[in-house]
Amino acid sequence: MITRIEIDGFKSFDEFAVDLRPFTALVGPNASGKSNLFDAFRFMSLLAKHDVRHAMQGLRGEPEELFRTTPAGTAQNMKFAVEVLLPKSGTDAFGTSYDVPAQRLRYEIELAILVGEDGLPRRVQVVHESCSTIPKGTDRAKSYLLDYKVNYTRVSPFIRINSEKKAIEVRQDGRQKHGRPVTLSLKEASRSALSTISTAEFPHLYALREAISGINFLEINPQAARLDNDRFDEPRLKSDASNLAAVLARLKDETASANRPNGVLSDIAADLSSLIPSVSDLESSSNISQRQYAYSLRFSDDLLFSSRVISDGTLRLLALLTLLNDPNRFGTLCFEEPENGVHEGRIKALVEFLRQSVVVSTDPDFPSFQILIATHSPKVMGCLNDVEIVAADTVSVVHKKSQKRIVKTRMRTGIHPNKDMYDPEKHLVRSEIEGLLQRSGEAG
Repeated sequence: MITRIEIDGFKSFDEFAVDLRPFTALVGPNASGKSNLFDAFRFMSLLAKHDVRHAMQGLRGEPEELFRTTPAGTAQNMKFAVEVLLPKSGTDAFGTSYDVPAQRLRYEIELAILVGEDGLPRRVQVVHESCSTIPKGTDRAKSYLLDYKVNYTRVSPFIRINSEKKAIEVRQDGRQKHGRPVTLSLKEASRSALSTISTAEFPHLYALREAISGINFLEINPQAARLDNDRFDEPRLKSDASNLAAVLARLKDETASANRPNGVLSDIAADLSSLIPSVSDLESSSNISQRQYAYSLRFSDDLLFSSRVISDGTLRLLALLTLLNDPNRFGTLCFEEPENGVHEGRIKALVEFLRQSVVVSTDPDFPSFQILIATHSPKVMGCLNDVEIVAADTVSVVHKKSQKRIVKTRMRTGIHPNKDMYDPEKHLVRSEIEGLLQRSGEAG
């Protein structure tokens, strides 16, 4: 679970930081930076798995366009930092178990544009990377982590820079691993050190890589979600929900019992019915000859409709509820505009589904599941608790070096019931958010 993110030099972010709770709603008008924040999460997730070039290709825009551009010029560096809560133990991709004595880590990475002799950008590379523990006394999230018996073991950094060697050092901390650190040159670092971790030989870094690369984005494509799926499709729901039929078949197979032949599919149908009352049942089917999975919805008039004719809004909700009811859900889910396709009278129930699906845990058998939503709906905001709201907007400030006015994204937490004794750069009142939502703008 990610409890904080800091960004500088990426898109609309300048010395930006925001603390995140298990269920956090980014509330603000279009063009306020909500989508850019999700892009930052996507970029960090890709950097944890791939080289820099591949990671940049997975984002909107050309690589140079990802660096912050203002009247003061284009940033040559971009920096990211995240603070995470890790489970106490786990198993790597090869079945090797590991322990994580230090569960609170801070990870930082910095990228820079390498310019050629002709003044043109040649490539983007890693110039700094670090990972260290977070002491309990300085943990910003400890107020809501106290109930989870988090281990705050203090040990040497797991990743650090050796300035003399101009290299990244990765400390071996697995069982019986106390040798010299792995040294990676910074001369032409085309990928992060974290992305090279693939086994439990580095338990803390393996768990960290799983947490960052496990950030999910639900961007449902109704046309893709309607398709039948091959039996060997991915078992975890894809961001566009194109493997929805395969996921439903897996859930039925894994959770069915004599008393509940449809398993968790019955729960998905019940949740969907509470949002769309005409829905009565969800059915998953298998075509043995074609080796494909399909699904259908039954409605209150007892008519059965295949996925090919179900409305876009219904498919969007079905995909979301499938993910929320998956017993194996984990990581961080980023979901924009959850209110799309939902009747206003059912939004409160939808928000409650999201809230109740969140899990904060240090037990590997019950992994944490965090949800971040982005919305500009006053109806959604009205269903949120104060601590769940992060208000997004843009603010004009004077650039420190150039003294020119620049616009940057700002996100504030900590709603106060009145305007007495509060910092306007960090705190806000609900009336301010309601004013923000009245602003017009282009997609952010």
